[in-house]
Amino acid sequence: MAKPYYKKGRPMDLAHIKWMMKEALTVCRKENIDDSLLLPLVILHDCGYAITPKNNSFKLTTRKQHMRKGAEITKKILGKIDYPKKKVKKIINYVFVHDNWALGDNSIYRKDKILSVFNDLDFIWMVTPRGFQEVGKILNKNPQDMLEYLENNEKLNNRPFFAPTTKKLFYSYLKKRTNSLK
Repeated sequence: MAKPYYKKGRPMDLAHIKWMMKEALTVCRKENIDDSLLLPLVILHDCGYAITPKNNSFKLTTRKQHMRKGAEITKKILGKIDYPKKKVKKIINYVFVHDNWALGDNSIYRKDKILSVFNDLDFIWMVTPRGFQEVGKILNKNPQDMLEYLENNEKLNNRPFFAPTTKKLFYSYLKKRTNSLK
């Protein structure tokens, strides 16, 4: 049900969601995390880009709009499949705030393990081969600058990796990107 929205959104989003789903399942198993909250968040978090301007998706106004529209779409989709009401409310809120770090609010990620792990995975996508290339284009960074951006990203201090599994995954991908640029 989310796929049609992603087809109207950013070209990279379906690959982004597929990668995140696979890794989210692994993290849920290894870290004992509620997949009935994390997986819908992963699936639905960027569907709001279908209804935003197609310019720079990292612009703050676009980010705010995609979170708001994504929450509306999330409510519609989860309502259609009769997802548990208590969980729907949480997931809608997660989608509504998932990029609040870009607005200067890092505190929500320290208070909620679902949002923390989600944020870890969303960030790690940028170190994957496809994510590295796609986000580099959006940010107008060459591979070396993109690597520097990731190695020195404010996320590492302001929203440290919540789970040992996500931290290990990030550094594994980072090593591969570093080695590929030598």
